[in-house]
Amino acid sequence: MANGVIAFFVLWTLAVSVAEFIGVTIHFPWVIAGVDEIPLHRLQSLRIAILLTFAHYGVLHLLGKNQEYLPIHFLSQFLFYLVISGGIILYKIEVSDWEYGILALFTIVWLLTVIAAKPLNRDYFKNK
Repeated sequence: MANGVIAFFVLWTLAVSVAEFIGVTIHFPWVIAGVDEIPLHRLQSLRIAILLTFAHYGVLHLLGKNQEYLPIHFLSQFLFYLVISGGIILYKIEVSDWEYGILALFTIVWLLTVIAAKPLNRDYFKNK
């Protein structure tokens, strides 16, 4: 189940990326909008999540905790910071209940990536 949800989000992100290259802006779940119409709180959440993910791996590097990570680990960390930053920003401003539903969905996806990564990490590093 977790891999199915991850596959769905991979397809969604690829479609949204291609659409942006041809001049069509889409934001979650499937809202076609102009670039200026993307809600500011969503842009802020993404920006902060990217920065926190960079800081996370930067701190690990500086502390000498470098190791090989699977892509699912990076995805899990990014989604964790997206959920945290999104939750804090939504708490600070007034938004519709729909936005909290989207946050709940991304929380579920994050938890599924954590579940999906557990056996992969264990098997990958055990065989090295």
